[in-house]
Amino acid sequence: MHYSTIAVSLLASTGALAAPFFSTRDNSIKVVLGNLAGTYADLEISFTEGMAQTVTPSFSGPFSTVALQLGKDVVQQDLRCKVVDDAGNDIVVVRGNNTDVTFSDAGKGAWTLPESAMVGNVICDPEFKKITPEELAAGSTLRVVLENQEIELGSQTELTPGWRDEQAPIGSNGPFETVELRVGKFVTKKDYRCQLLDTYGQAITLLRGGSNATTFSDQGKGEWTLDYSSEVSYIICDPTFVKA
Repeated sequence: MHYSTIAVSLLASTGALAAPFFSTRDNSIKVVLGNLAGTYADLEISFTEGMAQTVTPSFSGPFSTVALQLGKDVVQQDLRCKVVDDAGNDIVVVRGNNTDVTFSDAGKGAWTLPESAMVGNVICDPEFKKITPEELAAGSTLRVVLENQEIELGSQTELTPGWRDEQAPIGSNGPFETVELRVGKFVTKKDYRCQLLDTYGQAITLLRGGSNATTFSDQGKGEWTLDYSSEVSYIICDPTFVKA
């Protein structure tokens, strides 16, 4: 019995009987994609601290919310991430009065993805920054560009998204031959459509590729051609306009 006591004392002194060590540090970085309809479980994606990383989710959605969850021991507590669609376009996110294409944690919960989005990739990068008010304002407009290359005439008019906005072309009424819509980076409705009225108040027919319509969109496909060279009395952009 005496020798057993000595053996136990020796083991204890060498740490052989010491309790296992468990770290209490939390350096986890998680992006959680969810849907308000609750039709499927939230999708959780983990990232590594201190490096830029792109992850393709196992399921593309559609999703209606996204949240960044940072462990208490993550050094960069203002880390930001973003979600992009299949074409690599940034998806606009909204939380309270904040609109951005990158999102943070800040202990304030999930951001909303306008119009349930299909997500191609999730990117977290220590270099991402919150947008400035000036950047937000510049990227939150609809810009309609009218041109007539033959007579070197052009006009650029900014309209406000979110409601029906009607504006006369800035600088000149034409005649114009082409029109292009440029949807700002922070406009949530990427399929916004606008319309041109001639001097008689009639909608002008527009052509692009094999399409012809009386409303026109952006979609990164460039300019539309007016069916006939025409003066333009008004430009109308309306969220209720849909492709014919």
